[in-house]
Amino acid sequence: MFEFSSDFDPNSLPIWLSESALESRWKILSAFSFPNINTHVSLVLTDDESIRELNRVRRGKDYATDVLSFPLSFDLTPWELPPNKKENFGPILSLGEIVISWDTCKAQAKSIGHSEEDEFFRLFVHGFLHLIGYDHERGEEDEALMKEKEDLCLDLVLGP
Repeated sequence: MFEFSSDFDPNSLPIWLSESALESRWKILSAFSFPNINTHVSLVLTDDESIRELNRVRRGKDYATDVLSFPLSFDLTPWELPPNKKENFGPILSLGEIVISWDTCKAQAKSIGHSEEDEFFRLFVHGFLHLIGYDHERGEEDEALMKEKEDLCLDLVLGP
């Protein structure tokens, strides 16, 4: 399952940011990561002001950021179900919520020199990997592993 909410007028967003387009890409990523498992993720597209407030309240960091992830389970091992969910996890594995700042996404795309679509899905995949247990802030080895998985997932979502 995929839920999408946005603080922006849908008519002001590119077609690839429609809920149906996003859901089709989510299904690819979900099927690869958790084969034969129904998963759920919530995606929120917001502005710098709102993500700054979330970052301040939830992480104690008073600045806007590009993406935040709020996992529902902290015992996920990347690419594996949690131990208590292997036999009976119910009909759906809820992973959590990803919040992306559209303002920062557009600015970073321009700064880096690639499309807004590429940057958006880089942030989406980055947030997803945090939901399933990856964390680049734990050290160089974890950062390299997360980057490798990010590249793999981006190839799936965007194509090589």
